[in-house]
Amino acid sequence: MAGASGRRLAAFVLAVACACSPSSGAPDRPDSTPTPPAAQAPSSASLSAPPAPAPDEPIITVRVSHAPWTAAIEATVGAAEVSVAVGTGSHIRFLHLGEKRRIPASNQKLLTSMTALDTWGASFRFPTTAVARNASRGGVIGGDMFLVGSGDPEVDASAIARLADRIRGAGVRRIDGSVVGDTTAFTREWWAPGWVPGLSRSFVNRATALAFEGNAGALPELAAARSLTASLETLGVVVAGEPEAGEAPDSAAEVTRIASAPLATLLATQNHGSVNFYAESMLKALGAEATNGVGSTEAGAAAVERWAADRGERVQVRDGSGLSYEDRISARSLVSLLLLARRAPWGDTLVTSLPGPGEGTLGRRLIGLPVHAKTGTLFEVPVSSLAGYVVDASGSPVAFALISRGLDKAAATVIEDEVVRVIAGSRVG
Repeated sequence: MAGASGRRLAAFVLAVACACSPSSGAPDRPDSTPTPPAAQAPSSASLSAPPAPAPDEPIITVRVSHAPWTAAIEATVGAAEVSVAVGTGSHIRFLHLGEKRRIPASNQKLLTSMTALDTWGASFRFPTTAVARNASRGGVIGGDMFLVGSGDPEVDASAIARLADRIRGAGVRRIDGSVVGDTTAFTREWWAPGWVPGLSRSFVNRATALAFEGNAGALPELAAARSLTASLETLGVVVAGEPEAGEAPDSAAEVTRIASAPLATLLATQNHGSVNFYAESMLKALGAEATNGVGSTEAGAAAVERWAADRGERVQVRDGSGLSYEDRISARSLVSLLLLARRAPWGDTLVTSLPGPGEGTLGRRLIGLPVHAKTGTLFEVPVSSLAGYVVDASGSPVAFALISRGLDKAAATVIEDEVVRVIAGSRVG
């Protein structure tokens, strides 16, 4: 079963096709439900990617500065248990407990985003495909038609209606069997190591390869099959059997497909609203890509760990969203990866996927500053984080990360925002 569905998914994720459907999914905090803007250029030209280092220059080195701005950050942090790292260009310029590996909370989505962008590119689209074991003859499919997803978190009734239009456009007028929603391209676990029993699942719906309406229902694959059946019948296509959920055969041939919004747009939604469902779907898709098999949380986590290790950074990944108390990364490692990301072809996409001042989960925060940053919050054991990019007083882009544990969220936010203000008002480079 794993090999069959894995080969289907590996083939499907090569597609680059058409438009997206409206977003849905549970945010990482009950009050964090902003609608993100469309992916766009950075708010400041100064956030454009810096030139690559000379070939003989180490990619990221630690060259700690001693200046009024570093003293101001030390004074702001004081004795609080907060890790801080600041870097620009090819250098880490400031560290305060920066090598201590901490729980990143939703800053974990930065790692998921970077790995996804480096794996697929900003324009990649996840296909959702209609397949059948028996090809259409005279407009009739002589058996079941299967609906197979590959990780698009935004599939909804309007997307399914578009697929129905394409099926009819392909000449299909009757399906002698049922429409069957495939359940096998991703594993079906709704858990990750380090999630809090009885709590974490309330902040994220089950991630499935074939999603439907944010997976608020118990069996999204069946709901998608029902939606497609209804849409086909509205178009005059006869479906003899009742909708089902099950395993699509490996030998099935494609009838037609639709595709998600570009990855850049999906990540803008994910990171502006800190949508856990998107991140967990993305992680399983990364697992499928890495293993040429069935997408699982474990395989996706291993893929992200390998991506970071290939760049010289040791991280511990348990999930895609940051709900896990077993995720670990140091502030220095996070800043190093953010600096490297700015040199990648997809660097601008990562920046604009993050909330700007007053946007998304930065609502009412850092107003007026040239900043794009990802927040993170866990409550059972208090964790707060903030990481991203800000332009300093010299016009240089600066990467920063702050990760705390045990602080009241309000107190942590005061420290985070003041450190960003210090960086923005100083010459870091």
